[in-house]
Amino acid sequence: MSAYSEFFFKSPRSVVQLQLLEISHPSFTQVYYKVRNARLGVTVTHEDASSHSYTYLPMQITQSDSRDDLDTGINVQFGDLGETLPKELDAVFAANSYDTPPTVKYRVYRSDDLTQPLYGPLILQIRSISQDENGAAFEAKAPRLNFNRTGRLYTVTEFPMLRGFL
Repeated sequence: MSAYSEFFFKSPRSVVQLQLLEISHPSFTQVYYKVRNARLGVTVTHEDASSHSYTYLPMQITQSDSRDDLDTGINVQFGDLGETLPKELDAVFAANSYDTPPTVKYRVYRSDDLTQPLYGPLILQIRSISQDENGAAFEAKAPRLNFNRTGRLYTVTEFPMLRGFL
C-alpha cells in the first residue's frame, strides 16, 4: 500500500494533509515558502534533507487534472490582497525576464510526519497569472518536456506555389 493511500485509510482523524507551495523565479527577491492549512506555519524536511520553514498564506489550491498523466497542474487562488505577487512581477518586468516562467513546487505532507513528503514534489511552471483587489490567482502546469512534432509545415511564404491550391 502506498504512503498516500495509507494516509487515507489508516491515519487518525487528527492527522491532516498539509499543502505546501515553493514559488521561485531568478528575478524574485526571495523564494516563497507558503502553506495553505497551518496557521502557525510549519517547518518540514525536503527530499534533499534540507529544512525549510513555510509561512501561512490563505489560499485555495485545486487540482486541474489527474496526477498520473504528463499534463497535470494546479490552480491557486491567493487571499493576500495583492501583496505578494505584484511586487515580484514588477521585479520580473524590470529585469526583462518574462521568457522564464516562475516555478512552483507542490508538496503534500502529513501533519504528524514532517520529515518526508506524502506526495511530491510536483514541479510546475506558472502559465497564467491574474490579479485583482482580492488577491492573485495563477495556473501552474507541468513543463512541456516531451513536445515533439512530426512532419514539416508547408506554408505559403515558404512554398508560394501552394497558393494556387488554396
